[in-house]
Amino acid sequence: MLRETVLSPRCLVYTLGGETPLSSWGVNCTVVAGRDGTLVVDPFIAPAHARLLEAALAARGFPPVTHAVLTHHHTDHALGAGWFAGRGAACACHRACAAAMAAQHPGLIAGRRREPLHAALFADAAPHRPALVFDQGWSVDLGGVTVEAHHVGPGHTPGDVAVLLPSEGVVASGDLLFAGYHFNYEEAALDGLSAALDRLAAFGARRLVPGHGEVGGPDLIEAQRRYHAEVERLVRSAASDQAARAAVREAFPDYRLGVAVGSAVQRLR
Repeated sequence: MLRETVLSPRCLVYTLGGETPLSSWGVNCTVVAGRDGTLVVDPFIAPAHARLLEAALAARGFPPVTHAVLTHHHTDHALGAGWFAGRGAACACHRACAAAMAAQHPGLIAGRRREPLHAALFADAAPHRPALVFDQGWSVDLGGVTVEAHHVGPGHTPGDVAVLLPSEGVVASGDLLFAGYHFNYEEAALDGLSAALDRLAAFGARRLVPGHGEVGGPDLIEAQRRYHAEVERLVRSAASDQAARAAVREAFPDYRLGVAVGSAVQRLR
């Protein structure tokens, strides 16, 4: 079931929570509406979840979705955009994001369909090609509301984009920020994470929507820095991979997405 967080009458955040593919790994989808249309950021992992979002927006009385912006290529953030693209919305992302979608999504979808637990969710998922591909930035006027997308990577991925809503004082960070969830280092530029967080902080937004977890303020950025430093310390000082995984879980006992701890061990040891 979708959970809604109201940031303003025209700006909302939706999540299914949880930490499995069946709930889009708990990803946050940010929504903003103008006079002429609605824009969604990271509309979940599959068409089935995108349809839940579409129904929630219709119930709110928002205009139809005209644009989708992807903060990066990972399927939990990007696959649901295909549903809106098929209904006429223009999908925008960084060039590196589009390339990774083309390279990775067909195989990932096929793999999920072979898993009995996930087959139904991905039955009508399909790779799609974003219509609007940019290098540094992109913006759109929805009718009285401007949305800006800025390349802030490489960080979590090479194509990381932050989506700024100046009128709302909001920035959607994608997976540069995880709040109460373990960070996925699988494709991270380890030497670029700090600079990417600096670029995120430079927007000066009052509220930040992390890729996963609760909406917060600028303190989320500093919390993410502390997490990176502590995880690196624990992993590098551990006697074994197993000890490293245990140490990270013990240090952050309430954090979700424990499966991501393995990526820290793999990349940092």
